[in-house]
Amino acid sequence: MEIERMKTLVASMHGKGPAEALFAVAELQKEVGRTEASLVRKARQAGLSWEAIALCLGVSKQGVHRKYGKQ
Repeated sequence: MEIERMKTLVASMHGKGPAEALFAVAELQKEVGRTEASLVRKARQAGLSWEAIALCLGVSKQGVHRKYGKQ
């Protein structure tokens, strides 16, 4: 599950040096991106409009459609 992977990555940052912590942050960003894309697909399948999804993500309707509209 995505949330467990994110928790593991966050926990792995504690007590690490800057380089190791930055690696964990980069992996966390990738995981968040994958999770967001998956949730946007699920939202569209559930009938949510691009406007509703954009509101949830705090971005413009055009921005979310540009990023995920071709999936």
